[in-house]
Parts: sequence; C-alpha cells; structure tokens
Amino acid sequence: MLKIKYGPYEAYGIIQHRFQKVRGLVRCLSDLGFEIEIIEIGALDRLVIEMADRPIFMCNLQHLGFNMECEDDPVCQKAVAAVQEAKTRFDDSTNVPLFLPVELGTRNCNLAGTRETAQLLTECDLLYEIKEKGTNNEMCK
Repeated sequence: MLKIKYGPYEAYGIIQHRFQKVRGLVRCLSDLGFEIEIIEIGALDRLVIEMADRPIFMCNLQHLGFNMECEDDPVCQKAVAAVQEAKTRFDDSTNVPLFLPVELGTRNCNLAGTRETAQLLTECDLLYEIKEKGTNNEMCK
C-alpha cells in the first residue's frame, strides 16, 4: 500500500490543499496496480510518497504540474520511477534479513545466505535462558 501525503501550497494568494496537483500521479500509480491512500498533511509545499511506512520519494509540491497527466510531467515520472524501484527492492528476497547464529561469526556470513533460517536455528545452541524465580506469590512479597 502506498501513502501519498501532500500539503497545502499557495496559489493566487490562497493557501490550501489542491488534489489537482497529485491527480496525474495517483492515476498513473493506480493504473500500475498500486493501492493508494491519499493523506492531506500540514507541511507547506510538500509531497511525500511512503511504502511500508518508509518515505521513498519527497519533493516540493509546486514542482508537479497542475492537472497534468504523468506522461507530460517529468517530476511525476521521477516519482513513479522511484515507486517502481522501491517495489522491486521490497520484493527482492535477497533484501530479507536472515538469522545468523552468533557462533558462526562474521567469516561465515556467506554461508548463512545460502541456507534456510530453520536450518540455522536447529544447529545453534541456546544463547540465553531466563531462569524461573519461584511462584508468583513469592515474587509479590
């Protein structure tokens, strides 16, 4: 899910939110199959696109064209390219962190990347155990 956050900007002496600035961007991203949530924010002249609650693109809202299609707006094209690149990075399985047992150390990091996390977990010893301190009644005294 994408979040498009945009703030108000000044035009003809009036400061307000205008959806027409992001309409072409929203249309292009929805045509590409993205689910989009549009949020008005208080930051003046600001456009922020977030994916997985991480900002992936920011710009001055006034750099976007008013009521323009994505094909005619170079800033909109850059935003769409940033979203597509972020999606490929989020979907890439090599970017998912793997579990690495402490006993393997840094020399065997490449080994951990070639094995499943479940295999690594079965080979390592318990690193720390929380010992019980008696019953709940003894702890309350």
